[in-house]
Order: sequence, then C-alpha cells, then structure tokens
Amino acid sequence: MLRARSPGILAAAAWALAAAHALAAQPDSSLTREVPVPAVVRPADWETLSTGLPEEARLRSILGFRYNRVDGPAPTAGAAFQTGRSPAPVLFAQGTYAYSRKRPLYEAGFTVPFGDRPELSIGAVVYRRTATEDDWIATPGENTLFALFARTDYRDYYEAQGGRVHAAWSPGSDFELQGGARIETERTLSTRTRISLTGRHPVFRPNPSIHDGDDQAFTLGVRVGPAELPLRGGVHGEAQYERSGDPLQGDFEYGRARGAIRYQARLAPTRSLRARLVAGSTLTGALPVQKLWYVGGIGTLRGHDFKSSAGDQFFVANAELYQRARKNLYVFSFLDCGAAWFGSDNLSRQQPGLDAGLGVRIAGGPAAVTIAKNLRDGDSKPRVGVRLGDTF
Repeated sequence: MLRARSPGILAAAAWALAAAHALAAQPDSSLTREVPVPAVVRPADWETLSTGLPEEARLRSILGFRYNRVDGPAPTAGAAFQTGRSPAPVLFAQGTYAYSRKRPLYEAGFTVPFGDRPELSIGAVVYRRTATEDDWIATPGENTLFALFARTDYRDYYEAQGGRVHAAWSPGSDFELQGGARIETERTLSTRTRISLTGRHPVFRPNPSIHDGDDQAFTLGVRVGPAELPLRGGVHGEAQYERSGDPLQGDFEYGRARGAIRYQARLAPTRSLRARLVAGSTLTGALPVQKLWYVGGIGTLRGHDFKSSAGDQFFVANAELYQRARKNLYVFSFLDCGAAWFGSDNLSRQQPGLDAGLGVRIAGGPAAVTIAKNLRDGDSKPRVGVRLGDTF
C-alpha cells in the first residue's frame, strides 16, 4: 500500500487513466477461463464441420502486453477459434516473449463443448508461462501500469512449464462444476528489470525464491451464482480444492482449499454496498513457498504494509459503502479485516488486522484513491492508496 508521502505515484496514476481502459482487468476467480475472449479480426471463410471444428467457429486474434519486474516488457500474440455459445476457445495458441530474461513463453490448448448450450466441456492446455498466486490481489492490467509508471510490482512470480487437462459441467449460468489435473515443473525467477517512469524506490523489490520442483495435482472447483455480478446486485460464491502428491508422483505433498463469496446490492439509486470474504486453509501436508497466502496492503488490508503477514491459512473480509457525489464520481467508506498464519489449529490465537478508511472512485472505474488507518495501532499513520482497477 502506498504511503501519503508518495506523490509520484499519484501523479503517474492520473496520467495513466487513459491507458487503464486499454488493459482489461481479469476477474478474481480460480474458475475463469485461461485465455480471455480476444477481439474479432475476421470471420472464418467456412462454417461447416468439415474441418472438425464446431459450426459457427470464428477466427479471433489474441493480442496482449504486460510488464513486470521478472519479464520486463512481454508482448503476446496468437489466435483462437471461438464459438458464440462457449466462453472458452475451441482451439487456441499464443506466444509471449519476455524481453528482460530473453525467454519465449507459450500456451496452446483446446476445449471441446458438448450439446447446443453446451452443458459439458473437456479440454487440455500445454504451456510455459510466468505464473503467480497473486491474481486475487492485483489484476495483470493494473499491475502493468504500476510497474511501468511507479516501479511497483504487487505480484510474485515463478515459471511453470507443463500441461493441464480439465472438464466442466454447467447446467445453468449460475452453476459450474470443474475438475482437472496438472503436471508442471516450477522454477524460481529473479528480478531482471528496473526501468520505470517514476517510483519511490530506485529499483524493484526482489522476487522471492520458491521451492523448485515438479508439482502434480488434482483440482476440483465449483461456482454458484453468476460469473460476474450484475450492476443491480447479487451473490457469487466459489470454492476450489487442490491436492498435490499421492497418488501422483511429484515433489510436493499438500491439500488445500480456497473459497470466496462476493455480495453486491443497490440500496438506493445513488447508493450501493459491496462485500467480499476470501479464505483458504491447508488441510494436509506442507505448502511450498510459492503457494503461501499473504495479507496486507493493496487488495487486502489497506491500512497495513504490503504482504505484512504470510501463512498456510488466511482470510480477508472487505466491505465498501458507495455514495454518488456527482455524475461519474463516487465517495465511499470501507472496512477491512483479515489475517494470515500457519497451522489450522491456530485461528483462536490470531488477532486479525482491522482497517477503516475513505475513498473516491471515478464511476465504476478505472481509478480510485483511498486513505486507510490501522485501527489496532493508534500510532500508525494513515496510508494513501491508488487503484487503477476495481478494488475487488
């Protein structure tokens, strides 16, 4: 979280608002598709099954760009065949070049939908990519802007190379059950770049080392509620269980579960409420370093230092009350509570962090400025934070 004495990032954020519209924010969900729906380039010249692809498949381009402290500038290009009835590409391939570490990355796969709706789909993907466990803290687009303009990277990374198979059953838009298995090799990455427009520090913070090895795991996930909450409000819940090790042969042995519930309600034409609860627990074994959860700072406890606590257990609860002050300008108050710790039996020993604050947001995005205070530490200073995407 950025302190009040960091004027450089506030100026950079204002300068970057136009760029924020161009970088798509990905939803905070472990069940989202692995490749975003790309923009249409041109329709295919055929609409038959003669090529083995579903009817009405269209060729679409995949174009992207990210910037972080391990890859540096990393443009992405590829193509996908997509149908209007399925949110996942029928067939796709994309390549990324990480300039700072001179490393080509790739991802390719397919999804086969069954039925007219369709309710069932199966697929597979192979990849070598820069992976992170911090998607729920900051989105790729937002993090790219901070890295480019403020020399601040809110995510930690490792390289993952391998493959994954998956199957999903979705009998309705408000329910999805997904299962899969992955086999991948995970390697430590180091900070390779320092270039940024401005920043409080002269260099990026180091990227932490991980436990290198082969991770072989089964996954099971469920979503209840719409994939994205409508403006009128609603409830969305998801949960995922991940089991690494026996009966698969890998270097890690653990079983962990993570869940999230989001709630949104329109209390009046000019007032709304949003809330979120995210929690995770390691049920068996020991998590490798790269799988630990962190709490503190942006996206979690806005009155605390960034990633001030870590553990194999965690929870974060956030609530925000919005009031429209004028057209396209909202003021809001918020309350954050959360903790991360080790040991599933140690919850009763925790004293969760508790923060409160005020903020100003431009419409539903793309930017907000907040000021937060740690309520459990009377001597703590208020912290000013900037978001270039949605808060949660």
